Amino acid sequence: MQQQATIMNRHRPQTPGFTLVELLVVIGIIAVLISVLLPALSKARRSAATVQCSSNMRQIAIAMLGYITDNKGNFPPTATPAIPGVYPNGWWWANELVRGKYVNTPGISVYSRPGLTVNDKKFNRNNPFRCPEGVDEDDAGNGTADYPTHSPNNCYTIDNDGSPGAAAEGFGIPSWYMLNSRVVNTAGDNVVPGGKRCSAFAWFNSSTTADSFKEAKWQRHIRYVRRSAELIMLVESSNPNWYDQNGSSSQPTLYLRRLGARHGRKTADGRNAFTNFAFFDGHVGLYPTLPYQTPQWNVDNYTRDTVFWINKQAK
Repeated sequence: MQQQATIMNRHRPQTPGFTLVELLVVIGIIAVLISVLLPALSKARRSAATVQCSSNMRQIAIAMLGYITDNKGNFPPTATPAIPGVYPNGWWWANELVRGKYVNTPGISVYSRPGLTVNDKKFNRNNPFRCPEGVDEDDAGNGTADYPTHSPNNCYTIDNDGSPGAAAEGFGIPSWYMLNSRVVNTAGDNVVPGGKRCSAFAWFNSSTTADSFKEAKWQRHIRYVRRSAELIMLVESSNPNWYDQNGSSSQPTLYLRRLGARHGRKTADGRNAFTNFAFFDGHVGLYPTLPYQTPQWNVDNYTRDTVFWINKQAK
Protein backbone atom coordinates (compact mmCIF):
# COMPACT_ATOMS: atom_id res chain seq x y z
CA MET A 1 0.00 0.00 0.00
CA GLN A 2 2.84 2.38 0.86
CA GLN A 3 4.48 1.66 -2.49
CA GLN A 4 1.18 2.31 -4.29
CA ALA A 5 0.73 5.67 -2.52
CA THR A 6 4.28 6.66 -3.45
CA ILE A 7 3.61 5.85 -7.10
CA MET A 8 0.36 7.88 -7.05
CA ASN A 9 2.16 10.91 -5.53
CA ARG A 10 4.75 10.76 -8.29
CA HIS A 11 2.05 11.05 -10.93
CA ARG A 12 -0.03 13.76 -9.14
CA PRO A 13 0.13 17.06 -11.14
CA GLN A 14 1.99 19.82 -9.36
CA THR A 15 0.11 23.12 -8.92
CA PRO A 16 2.45 25.98 -9.73
CA GLY A 17 2.45 28.97 -7.33
CA PHE A 18 2.93 32.67 -8.02
CA THR A 19 6.43 33.92 -8.12
CA LEU A 20 7.36 37.10 -6.28
CA VAL A 21 7.65 38.96 -9.58
CA GLU A 22 4.17 37.88 -10.64
CA LEU A 23 2.71 39.00 -7.31
CA LEU A 24 4.37 42.38 -7.65
CA VAL A 25 2.99 42.77 -11.17
CA VAL A 26 -0.55 41.94 -9.98
CA ILE A 27 -0.26 44.39 -7.07
CA GLY A 28 1.02 47.06 -9.46
CA ILE A 29 -1.92 46.53 -11.81
CA ILE A 30 -4.37 46.80 -8.91
CA ALA A 31 -2.68 50.01 -7.74
CA VAL A 32 -2.96 51.52 -11.23
CA LEU A 33 -6.64 50.57 -11.46
CA ILE A 34 -7.31 52.15 -8.05
CA SER A 35 -5.51 55.34 -9.06
CA VAL A 36 -7.65 55.51 -12.19
CA LEU A 37 -10.94 54.70 -10.48
CA LEU A 38 -10.65 56.83 -7.34
CA PRO A 39 -10.92 60.21 -9.12
CA ALA A 40 -13.89 58.90 -11.06
CA LEU A 41 -15.54 57.68 -7.86
CA SER A 42 -14.81 60.99 -6.14
CA LYS A 43 -16.27 62.91 -9.07
CA ALA A 44 -19.36 60.70 -9.07
CA ARG A 45 -19.76 61.18 -5.31
CA ARG A 46 -19.51 64.97 -5.64
CA SER A 47 -21.93 64.94 -8.54
CA ALA A 48 -24.40 62.97 -6.43
CA ALA A 49 -23.98 65.47 -3.59
CA THR A 50 -24.70 68.36 -5.97
CA VAL A 51 -27.87 66.62 -7.13
CA GLN A 52 -28.88 65.99 -3.50
CA CYS A 53 -28.33 69.66 -2.70
CA SER A 54 -30.52 70.61 -5.66
CA SER A 55 -33.21 68.21 -4.45
CA ASN A 56 -33.07 69.70 -0.95
CA MET A 57 -33.45 73.22 -2.27
CA ARG A 58 -36.34 72.23 -4.51
CA GLN A 59 -38.12 70.66 -1.53
CA ILE A 60 -37.61 73.79 0.54
CA ALA A 61 -38.74 76.11 -2.28
CA ILE A 62 -41.95 74.13 -2.74
CA ALA A 63 -42.49 74.15 1.02
CA MET A 64 -42.09 77.94 1.10
CA LEU A 65 -44.59 78.33 -1.75
CA GLY A 66 -47.04 76.23 0.27
CA TYR A 67 -46.50 78.45 3.30
CA ILE A 68 -47.01 81.60 1.22
CA THR A 69 -50.20 80.22 -0.32
CA ASP A 70 -51.62 79.39 3.11
CA ASN A 71 -50.61 82.87 4.29
CA LYS A 72 -52.73 84.57 1.59
CA GLY A 73 -49.73 85.35 -0.55
CA ASN A 74 -47.76 87.13 2.16
CA PHE A 75 -44.09 86.29 2.58
CA PRO A 76 -42.66 85.60 6.03
CA PRO A 77 -39.63 87.53 7.28
CA THR A 78 -36.34 85.69 7.15
CA ALA A 79 -35.89 86.24 10.87
CA THR A 80 -36.72 88.63 13.67
CA PRO A 81 -35.23 88.84 17.16
CA ALA A 82 -37.40 88.09 20.19
CA ILE A 83 -40.48 90.30 20.40
CA PRO A 84 -42.23 90.02 23.79
CA GLY A 85 -45.84 88.97 23.42
CA VAL A 86 -45.44 88.23 19.71
CA TYR A 87 -42.37 86.05 19.13
CA PRO A 88 -40.86 85.53 22.60
CA ASN A 89 -38.10 83.35 21.14
CA GLY A 90 -37.78 85.22 17.86
CA TRP A 91 -38.66 84.05 14.35
CA TRP A 92 -36.55 81.88 12.07
CA TRP A 93 -37.90 80.91 8.66
CA ALA A 94 -36.58 77.32 8.70
CA ASN A 95 -38.16 76.69 12.11
CA GLU A 96 -41.54 77.82 10.83
CA LEU A 97 -41.49 75.64 7.71
CA VAL A 98 -40.84 72.59 9.89
CA ARG A 99 -43.17 73.66 12.69
CA GLY A 100 -46.00 74.03 10.17
CA LYS A 101 -45.10 70.66 8.57
CA TYR A 102 -44.40 72.25 5.18
CA VAL A 103 -41.11 70.36 5.51
CA ASN A 104 -42.25 67.18 7.19
CA THR A 105 -38.99 65.49 8.20
CA PRO A 106 -39.12 64.37 11.84
CA GLY A 107 -36.20 64.64 14.22
CA ILE A 108 -34.25 67.44 12.55
CA SER A 109 -34.49 69.93 15.42
CA VAL A 110 -31.09 70.10 17.12
CA TYR A 111 -32.84 70.53 20.49
CA SER A 112 -34.97 67.83 22.04
CA ARG A 113 -36.59 69.83 24.84
CA PRO A 114 -36.86 73.38 26.19
CA GLY A 115 -34.34 74.91 28.52
CA LEU A 116 -31.18 73.73 26.78
CA THR A 117 -28.05 75.65 25.79
CA VAL A 118 -26.36 76.09 22.44
CA ASN A 119 -23.86 73.40 23.46
CA ASP A 120 -26.61 70.77 23.65
CA LYS A 121 -27.17 70.48 19.89
CA LYS A 122 -27.61 67.01 18.38
CA PHE A 123 -27.58 66.96 14.60
CA ASN A 124 -29.57 64.78 12.20
CA ARG A 125 -27.79 64.35 8.89
CA ASN A 126 -31.08 63.63 7.14
CA ASN A 127 -31.94 67.30 7.50
CA PRO A 128 -33.11 68.61 4.07
CA PHE A 129 -31.78 72.05 5.06
CA ARG A 130 -28.29 70.51 5.13
CA CYS A 131 -26.07 70.88 2.06
CA PRO A 132 -24.10 67.62 1.63
CA GLU A 133 -21.09 69.64 0.40
CA GLY A 134 -21.34 72.32 3.05
CA VAL A 135 -19.09 72.52 6.07
CA ASP A 136 -19.82 69.62 8.41
CA GLU A 137 -21.70 70.35 11.64
CA ASP A 138 -18.72 69.44 13.78
CA ASP A 139 -16.38 71.67 11.78
CA ALA A 140 -18.57 74.74 11.43
CA GLY A 141 -16.59 77.71 10.19
CA ASN A 142 -16.78 81.13 11.72
CA GLY A 143 -15.47 84.60 11.11
CA THR A 144 -16.08 87.00 8.26
CA ALA A 145 -16.54 85.47 4.82
CA ASP A 146 -14.19 86.80 2.15
CA TYR A 147 -15.10 84.81 -0.98
CA PRO A 148 -17.64 82.16 -2.07
CA THR A 149 -15.56 79.06 -1.28
CA HIS A 150 -14.50 80.42 2.12
CA SER A 151 -15.67 78.10 4.93
CA PRO A 152 -17.79 80.73 6.78
CA ASN A 153 -20.02 80.85 3.68
CA ASN A 154 -20.57 77.13 3.72
CA CYS A 155 -21.57 76.27 7.28
CA TYR A 156 -25.00 76.34 8.94
CA THR A 157 -26.94 79.07 10.73
CA ILE A 158 -29.74 79.12 13.28
CA ASP A 159 -30.90 82.67 13.80
CA ASN A 160 -31.94 83.44 17.38
CA ASP A 161 -29.99 80.49 18.68
CA GLY A 162 -29.69 80.71 22.44
CA SER A 163 -31.88 82.21 25.14
CA PRO A 164 -34.26 83.68 24.30
CA GLY A 165 -34.27 81.68 21.14
CA ALA A 166 -34.12 78.16 19.81
CA ALA A 167 -32.20 76.57 22.69
CA ALA A 168 -34.55 78.02 25.30
CA GLU A 169 -37.60 76.96 23.29
CA GLY A 170 -36.17 73.53 22.55
CA PHE A 171 -36.67 73.81 18.80
CA GLY A 172 -34.08 74.86 16.23
CA ILE A 173 -33.51 73.98 12.58
CA PRO A 174 -29.99 74.59 11.22
CA SER A 175 -29.89 75.65 7.59
CA TRP A 176 -27.08 75.71 5.05
CA TYR A 177 -29.41 77.62 2.69
CA MET A 178 -30.65 81.18 2.95
CA LEU A 179 -33.62 83.02 1.55
CA ASN A 180 -32.98 85.78 -0.96
CA SER A 181 -33.02 88.46 1.72
CA ARG A 182 -31.37 91.64 2.89
CA VAL A 183 -31.28 93.42 6.21
CA VAL A 184 -33.89 96.16 6.63
CA ASN A 185 -31.56 98.93 7.78
CA THR A 186 -30.99 100.17 4.23
CA ALA A 187 -34.50 101.55 3.89
CA GLY A 188 -34.01 103.31 0.58
CA ASP A 189 -32.70 100.21 -1.18
CA ASN A 190 -34.85 97.46 0.25
CA VAL A 191 -38.34 98.92 0.51
CA VAL A 192 -41.32 98.05 -1.69
CA PRO A 193 -42.15 99.42 -4.08
CA GLY A 194 -39.25 101.18 -5.71
CA GLY A 195 -36.21 99.98 -3.80
CA LYS A 196 -33.41 99.43 -6.28
CA ARG A 197 -32.12 96.43 -4.32
CA CYS A 198 -35.39 95.16 -2.96
CA SER A 199 -34.95 91.49 -2.04
CA ALA A 200 -37.77 88.97 -2.00
CA PHE A 201 -37.50 88.54 1.79
CA ALA A 202 -36.55 90.95 4.58
CA TRP A 203 -34.31 90.18 7.55
CA PHE A 204 -34.90 92.02 10.83
CA ASN A 205 -31.64 91.72 12.67
CA SER A 206 -32.13 93.85 15.76
CA SER A 207 -34.73 94.95 18.26
CA THR A 208 -34.72 98.41 16.69
CA THR A 209 -36.05 96.98 13.45
CA ALA A 210 -38.18 94.15 14.82
CA ASP A 211 -41.10 96.39 15.70
CA SER A 212 -41.28 97.62 12.11
CA PHE A 213 -41.74 94.25 10.41
CA LYS A 214 -45.47 94.90 9.94
CA GLU A 215 -44.93 98.18 8.12
CA ALA A 216 -46.12 98.17 4.51
CA LYS A 217 -42.71 99.00 3.06
CA TRP A 218 -41.30 95.75 4.42
CA GLN A 219 -44.19 93.54 3.35
CA ARG A 220 -43.50 91.14 0.48
CA HIS A 221 -46.34 89.53 -1.44
CA ILE A 222 -46.61 86.96 -4.21
CA ARG A 223 -48.00 89.69 -6.49
CA TYR A 224 -44.47 91.12 -6.70
CA VAL A 225 -43.27 87.94 -8.39
CA ARG A 226 -43.74 88.59 -12.09
CA ARG A 227 -41.26 86.07 -13.47
CA SER A 228 -41.19 83.10 -11.15
CA ALA A 229 -38.70 81.15 -13.27
CA GLU A 230 -36.16 83.99 -13.02
CA LEU A 231 -36.60 85.46 -9.54
CA ILE A 232 -34.35 83.71 -7.01
CA MET A 233 -35.91 82.48 -3.77
CA LEU A 234 -33.08 80.54 -2.13
CA VAL A 235 -29.29 80.71 -2.26
CA GLU A 236 -26.43 78.69 -0.82
CA SER A 237 -25.02 80.73 2.04
CA SER A 238 -24.79 80.87 5.81
CA ASN A 239 -25.58 84.56 6.32
CA PRO A 240 -29.23 85.72 6.23
CA ASN A 241 -27.93 89.02 4.87
CA TRP A 242 -25.89 87.20 2.22
CA TYR A 243 -25.84 90.14 -0.18
CA ASP A 244 -22.86 92.43 0.35
CA GLN A 245 -22.01 94.98 -2.33
CA ASN A 246 -18.55 95.68 -0.93
CA GLY A 247 -15.41 93.63 -1.29
CA SER A 248 -13.53 92.52 1.80
CA SER A 249 -10.20 93.93 2.88
CA SER A 250 -8.43 90.79 1.68
CA GLN A 251 -10.49 90.37 -1.52
CA PRO A 252 -11.54 93.90 -2.52
CA THR A 253 -12.37 92.91 -6.10
CA LEU A 254 -14.92 90.26 -5.12
CA TYR A 255 -18.49 91.47 -4.94
CA LEU A 256 -20.70 88.78 -3.42
CA ARG A 257 -18.29 87.55 -0.78
CA ARG A 258 -21.13 85.98 1.29
CA LEU A 259 -22.53 83.83 -1.51
CA GLY A 260 -21.54 80.19 -1.01
CA ALA A 261 -19.79 78.10 -3.67
CA ARG A 262 -19.78 74.42 -2.73
CA HIS A 263 -19.88 72.42 -5.92
CA GLY A 264 -17.74 71.53 -8.91
CA ARG A 265 -14.24 72.60 -9.80
CA LYS A 266 -12.82 75.72 -8.20
CA THR A 267 -11.37 78.56 -10.21
CA ALA A 268 -7.59 78.85 -10.51
CA ASP A 269 -7.39 81.17 -7.50
CA GLY A 270 -9.58 78.84 -5.41
CA ARG A 271 -12.07 81.63 -4.63
CA ASN A 272 -15.04 80.58 -6.77
CA ALA A 273 -16.80 77.41 -7.86
CA PHE A 274 -20.48 76.58 -8.49
CA THR A 275 -23.64 77.26 -6.51
CA ASN A 276 -27.31 76.26 -6.67
CA PHE A 277 -30.11 78.83 -6.92
CA ALA A 278 -33.75 77.89 -6.25
CA PHE A 279 -36.40 79.96 -8.03
CA PHE A 280 -39.98 80.91 -7.30
CA ASP A 281 -41.35 78.40 -9.79
CA GLY A 282 -39.70 75.62 -7.79
CA HIS A 283 -36.85 74.74 -10.16
CA VAL A 284 -33.18 74.74 -9.14
CA GLY A 285 -30.19 75.57 -11.33
CA LEU A 286 -26.42 75.26 -10.93
CA TYR A 287 -24.39 78.38 -11.74
CA PRO A 288 -20.73 79.45 -11.56
CA THR A 289 -20.23 82.13 -8.91
CA LEU A 290 -17.43 83.99 -10.68
CA PRO A 291 -19.67 86.09 -12.99
CA TYR A 292 -21.50 87.49 -9.96
CA GLN A 293 -18.22 88.52 -8.33
CA THR A 294 -17.04 91.02 -10.92
CA PRO A 295 -18.23 94.54 -10.03
CA GLN A 296 -19.25 95.50 -13.56
CA TRP A 297 -21.32 92.31 -13.82
CA ASN A 298 -22.70 92.09 -10.32
CA VAL A 299 -26.20 91.10 -9.28
CA ASP A 300 -27.53 94.61 -9.91
CA ASN A 301 -27.02 94.03 -13.63
CA TYR A 302 -28.67 90.63 -13.86
CA THR A 303 -32.18 91.19 -15.18
CA ARG A 304 -32.89 87.85 -16.85
CA ASP A 305 -32.51 84.19 -15.91
CA THR A 306 -31.09 84.94 -12.45
CA VAL A 307 -32.92 87.94 -11.01
CA PHE A 308 -32.05 88.92 -7.45
CA TRP A 309 -34.18 92.05 -6.98
CA ILE A 310 -37.95 92.34 -7.24
CA ASN A 311 -37.75 95.52 -9.30
CA LYS A 312 -35.32 93.98 -11.81
CA GLN A 313 -37.77 91.46 -13.23
CA ALA A 314 -38.19 91.97 -16.96
CA LYS A 315 -41.68 93.14 -17.86
